[in-house]
Amino acid sequence: MSRSKAKGTAAETAVVRFLREAGFTQAERRTLNGVQDRGDIAGIPGVVIEVKNCARQELPAWIGEAERERDNDRAGLGVVWHKRRGKADPGAWFVSMSGGQFAALLREHQGLPASADLTDAERQFLAFALDLASDRMASLGDEFTADDVAALQKLRRIAGDEQQSEAA
Repeated sequence: MSRSKAKGTAAETAVVRFLREAGFTQAERRTLNGVQDRGDIAGIPGVVIEVKNCARQELPAWIGEAERERDNDRAGLGVVWHKRRGKADPGAWFVSMSGGQFAALLREHQGLPASADLTDAERQFLAFALDLASDRMASLGDEFTADDVAALQKLRRIAGDEQQSEAA
């Protein structure tokens, strides 16, 4: 085995050990799958982890690789777990992802709905429909519950109409 391959295997093994100790008991190293590679670590449903132990950091390429592997695996999250120089513990290493991946993680953590991929025209139409719904709610007075108002606010967040959401 080449020195580079041995470094990679050692880093993957260290990450698996760390994850298992953190309660992810199903974590394991994954075998290579060529162009259909699905990351280095398996056993955490919906997550692809690409492990790197390189002196030279190539974050853009690594993130691209993790996202391709995420798509190959049909996972929701793809990250790069990369070793920090001088740190043996994977808990002290870095985990990197794209801003889009981080926003998805934040939305999930906060219990927010997944963002909708809407065109500008769709977003405008939805905002218009929500304005009509809001006007109708106001004209009917107390017939709408707090849940109805919360639903309207949630849809405004999906539409990206934050200012109107706060006013509703």
